[in-house]
Amino acid sequence: MIPLHLVTGFLGAGKTTFLNRLLRDPALARTLVVVNEFGEAALDHLLYERLDGETLLIASGCLCCTLRGDFVDGLLDILVRRGAAYDRVVVETSGLADPGPMLHALFAEDHLAARVRLANVTTLVDAVNGLDTLERHGEARRQVALADRLALTKTDLAPAGPLRERLAELAPYAEIVDISELDASALLQQTARPPTNYSPRATHGGAQARAFRSAKPIAPAAFARFLALLGELAGPRLLRVKGLVATADAPKRPWLVQGAQHVMAAPERLAGWPEGATETTLVVIGENVAAPTQRLWDALTGVAAPDAPDWAALADNPLAPRSGGLLG
Repeated sequence: MIPLHLVTGFLGAGKTTFLNRLLRDPALARTLVVVNEFGEAALDHLLYERLDGETLLIASGCLCCTLRGDFVDGLLDILVRRGAAYDRVVVETSGLADPGPMLHALFAEDHLAARVRLANVTTLVDAVNGLDTLERHGEARRQVALADRLALTKTDLAPAGPLRERLAELAPYAEIVDISELDASALLQQTARPPTNYSPRATHGGAQARAFRSAKPIAPAAFARFLALLGELAGPRLLRVKGLVATADAPKRPWLVQGAQHVMAAPERLAGWPEGATETTLVVIGENVAAPTQRLWDALTGVAAPDAPDWAALADNPLAPRSGGLLG
């Protein structure tokens, strides 16, 4: 499966400038770069050879394509025709795009999910206009809320302290860096791992980010059932799920779990825990889903609560829909 790196950010955040800089790095050779329009991307100053009406071969060895139509169909078409030529995919979204539906498409479309896996979501935020943009535009807030990494641009033109504080409220589990610290190698590092900085709850509008933890390994079937119930309960209000899960069958080899809305990607079994991580940590980002998710998590992990069903009542209910072997 090819790792996919999503780069998003509101209009004027500097996505094109950032990609222009990175495309010169040999680390991005054999990369499919998907942008919205060549005219918007302004990649013409790079040396390239035109392969067809939609594709440029850039001097670095990257192939740069536009997707004007449906995202899933366009990306699948490119991967079917030229997939063996790529080691990774970098997608730059439109400045007004909500990345949620795109993440959902990556997980929900079977043919695409079989070819690519989400590596990380990097959101660029303009230090000059960022606070005002976040206040005025819901799309910008969702771009931030769904990010694994937040990269601050134009910090030489404006102080970033207040913006960092606001971003920490909107996305308490995202890494915050200056764009100057983010080179090609750093971009390609997978960041979908348990957070080290977290607060009990962060709220912006109706969206919340919560981390759920367990030091005890979880039964694989029980966790698969938990994810199924969470998706049934929250539906489209479940914006994103990500984390590492230790299951009782092999606790030293955690599962990397990701999902968007009610659809979960096929979990990936890792060879071992990343540095600094030793226990199950699942981040759930959604709109008014924190409290019901907490009740499900407490039942899964055996936390007693008054007037709440235990896990047996939830998992063994013969009238409840059955989940598939997600961690089988």
